[in-house]
Amino acid sequence: MKILIVERDFEEIVGIDWYLRNYFMRDIEVIGVEDGSTIIETIEDTKPEVLLIEMELVSPSVEQYLQKQKQTIPVIGITAEPIFQQAMKAIRLKAIDLFVKPVPLEQLKSALLKIPSTKPTASASSTVPFEIQLYSDLYLNKPGIFPLDGKSFFLIECADYEHNLMLYEWLIELPIFHNHIALPLQNRVICIVEIDVFTNLFRQLRIMSQEWEKFSGESLNIAVYDGNETTLLTMYQACKKTLAQRFYKGYSHIFKSSQTLHVTRLDPLLTPEEQQLWITSLENGDLKAIKAFLYTLTKVSTYYHQDDVRIHLTSILAQIRRFMMKYHLQQQAKMEQQYRALFHFILEHPILYAIVQEFILFTQRLIDARKNLQQQQIADYTELAVEIIERDYTNAELTLQHAANELNISTNYLSNVFSKKRGIPFKKYLQQYRVQQAEKLLIETSLGIGSIAEMVGFTDGNYFTKVFREYYQLTPYRYRLQVRKTAGSAKN
Repeated sequence: MKILIVERDFEEIVGIDWYLRNYFMRDIEVIGVEDGSTIIETIEDTKPEVLLIEMELVSPSVEQYLQKQKQTIPVIGITAEPIFQQAMKAIRLKAIDLFVKPVPLEQLKSALLKIPSTKPTASASSTVPFEIQLYSDLYLNKPGIFPLDGKSFFLIECADYEHNLMLYEWLIELPIFHNHIALPLQNRVICIVEIDVFTNLFRQLRIMSQEWEKFSGESLNIAVYDGNETTLLTMYQACKKTLAQRFYKGYSHIFKSSQTLHVTRLDPLLTPEEQQLWITSLENGDLKAIKAFLYTLTKVSTYYHQDDVRIHLTSILAQIRRFMMKYHLQQQAKMEQQYRALFHFILEHPILYAIVQEFILFTQRLIDARKNLQQQQIADYTELAVEIIERDYTNAELTLQHAANELNISTNYLSNVFSKKRGIPFKKYLQQYRVQQAEKLLIETSLGIGSIAEMVGFTDGNYFTKVFREYYQLTPYRYRLQVRKTAGSAKN
């Protein structure tokens, strides 16, 4: 790109020249002019692609000349006097931008990048092959080695795949690289560029990434092939594999294809201990424990296989589903919609950290929804009390008071709703459930009567025998003998 700078301060010209050469592009030519009287002659002689001009030096004749150009030279104005007259002059020249001194160099760089490239389209004699030839080599997997002498191959991926075409159209107009070609694929863009020094490429890629973020508001990942010369397909596959690191590292990275991660396998199913942790954490509203569990998946020191992680998270969703059904939260349309959205987010989103954050947010909303239900006394306390009995019946200390405390309601309220819905008092239901469990143990095991009594929550063996006889009209010992005798007769 040839830039003509018309500026009275020679040091300003030198400073802009130095910045653009070091932080903008390698193929740039800056021509500096301090004398405003030679502007037209210099433009005629040098044929600049961009004119960076101090507005105070734009005389009526220069303004008229620039307006009459058949192919208008892109103009960027600078001024030491931010006054209305200078702004109007810039408008009449259809200037891309107007900067007040000292020139903001980052903004100047962005303004230059908005100017469409004037470099000729690649031809058969170009050092970069035709797009059609490259597509053929890629999709037909031609075995020929792709020559990388003086060129570099890299793959670009934007955070939102739907912007891939916009990225491609933006890239082909970008004047950062002297000679480059871009091939749009469905979710990525292949680029092949001419380079002189490999390290300079990364500087140019950083500039490109920053400018795309300013332009689109989103980030890029770039994978540069740094291996030996090979086929186009092999280079593409190596870079695509490298870009998979986005799952662990997110975006705004420039990777080398030689950079690899050691991926560890993870048991995708929850252990019984992990299941219990989730049940307890959800019941207690312990978001801290939930975060600690989920953040183990995002530790920088360990990279778990992403398929294992996704299945692992869906296994947790199964525990969450049971929790939702226990408190009828799935009946809330918004909560059910969020649950289904999280399921698809786990399966489809490319970034692990974002998945974990979304999981935590949903869990927080779930815990809050359950608290709201309790406050509104919508939860079915009778069924919750039954679940407590089924879970803790072996605990001899289990009482109506214990269950009421766990449900954060009064004993009188729990006693009333339980008797009304089940038809028997809480204590009687607990006793009945214990006897039913004891019956199973009598039939299925050879454990002693005292041991069975203790296992189902009775502390007194004699009391257990008394209660059992009330239900089955036999002592536990006689009941076992009768069942076994009946079973033996049936066999004979």
